[in-house]
Amino acid sequence: MRIGLIAEFNPLHTGHKYLISEAKKIIAENGVGELVCVMSEFFTQRGEVAIIDGYSRAREAIYSGCDLVIALPYRVSVAFSDDFAHKSIEILVNCKITHLIFGTEEDIEKFEYMYNLENSSETTIKIKEYLKLGYSYPKIMSKIFEINSVNSNFILAYSYYKAIKKLAPNIKLIPVKRRGQNLNQTNLDDSEFLSATSIRKNYANELIKNYISENMYNNIFNKANMNEEKFYNLLKYKILSLGKENLKNIYDVTEGLENRIYQAALISNNYDELVALISTKRYTNKRIKRILSYVLTNSSRNEMLEDIKDLRILAVNKNKTYLIKEINKLEKVKLHQKLNKNNEKYFKHDIRVARIYNIFYNENDIFKYNIEIVE
Repeated sequence: MRIGLIAEFNPLHTGHKYLISEAKKIIAENGVGELVCVMSEFFTQRGEVAIIDGYSRAREAIYSGCDLVIALPYRVSVAFSDDFAHKSIEILVNCKITHLIFGTEEDIEKFEYMYNLENSSETTIKIKEYLKLGYSYPKIMSKIFEINSVNSNFILAYSYYKAIKKLAPNIKLIPVKRRGQNLNQTNLDDSEFLSATSIRKNYANELIKNYISENMYNNIFNKANMNEEKFYNLLKYKILSLGKENLKNIYDVTEGLENRIYQAALISNNYDELVALISTKRYTNKRIKRILSYVLTNSSRNEMLEDIKDLRILAVNKNKTYLIKEINKLEKVKLHQKLNKNNEKYFKHDIRVARIYNIFYNENDIFKYNIEIVE
């Protein structure tokens, strides 16, 4: 048995630990197995800056029960939901997982209903009509499936379901009901589990010590506590220096969006205002945040669509290091334990992203850390 987990752990909190513990219970019942995680590093799926570096979060994941943590390339980490799910699961399939565990607000039966409905010819026509009217994907989902509220976690869970159906229907799904705060809640309350958003917004409040480990708390508090606003001036400079013509070369900048981005940069005073000025009915805040991260990192269409063969390991349980050799022997992907002159050519895009992140993180060179072997 080999269970796969797709994560950001931004930061890793008690809700994540609950999900990991559920996976470990299933492995224990089976008698043998591993928990393999793929995790975003410097930017997240919603286009936001990770609060702390990937190595620190990966180490915490191993302490919490994961056996191997593989870095998702930037081009996966900051992709729209279906693409993020497809590429993440493709990596896990190539690592020979037998199960996929994920949190969800809905039962599998709901996803099965949605999948069948979405793939009907009648629904395909409706989706095209809504796209012409300028509706965003979440809004289209709420209309097609008659769902009042569609959050990003719900969309991702459904995207995982669709990707498994397409790539590896033999893989068994382990849905775990979410508990505690809703995804986007920012207030501190007495919930069983706080949202990662709430923890990030209130990182200086000692109450969050009840929801994250002491190591994670100290790392967040003593390091840079990264956020999008820190990059605002750099991002604004990048937009203005590229100009409208060169903005067109950035991934997902289409249909004259370069004009909105440029004009917004001229009059905005902070990051949130910049996002709000660019967003439209079709271009949600989350999509704009992703696009702005592409601008910041100068990510072209070719870079974002590159095939994924080579991957970096962030951390591994010292008793499960055999996984590295075992996965590499399959020759579906190549796991690298350390960056060097022989393999850095495979990671040019991620090196650039890491060093942009490090402008404000102030480590020596966070991309050249060694693999964490955790006891």
